[in-house]
Amino acid sequence: MKKYLYVICLVIGFAGLNSCSKSSDPAPDPLVGTWKLDRIRTSGFVAPYAANNADNDPAIFNYQDMFTTKTDKTFTGTQRANGVVLDYSGNWESTASTLTLKDSKGSTDVYTLDATKIPAQLLGTVIATGDSLTNPTTKKVELVKYSVQLVYLKQ
Repeated sequence: MKKYLYVICLVIGFAGLNSCSKSSDPAPDPLVGTWKLDRIRTSGFVAPYAANNADNDPAIFNYQDMFTTKTDKTFTGTQRANGVVLDYSGNWESTASTLTLKDSKGSTDVYTLDATKIPAQLLGTVIATGDSLTNPTTKKVELVKYSVQLVYLKQ
């Protein structure tokens, strides 16, 4: 009888140790955390403006942005541009590699997670835009079309 009691205690002990292993804990959501604007990517410039196709420091544009996504599917953030500070908040949702922020004023921003980078990056939607630039060859002001993308790093 003592032998069976000993075996039963061993089985219960092993079962208890196995149930507490870290491998059974769910993986943390890679989208939860604080994200800071790291660079503003410009692309689509053609000659003679091709040198402007680059990753740029947001300070060049006098622009800063940071937001924190929380496990309860809410977020808060602060944007600074041209001396103005704007706090914002709202809810977020995600798919396998996409983060969608819906702020309390109705704006929606969509980001793609690039988890292959360390730290992880969020890539904003590529936005087509244009600006009046002086052609370095002709010295004439021209409307130049290009694209902008915001790139955030997880802090």
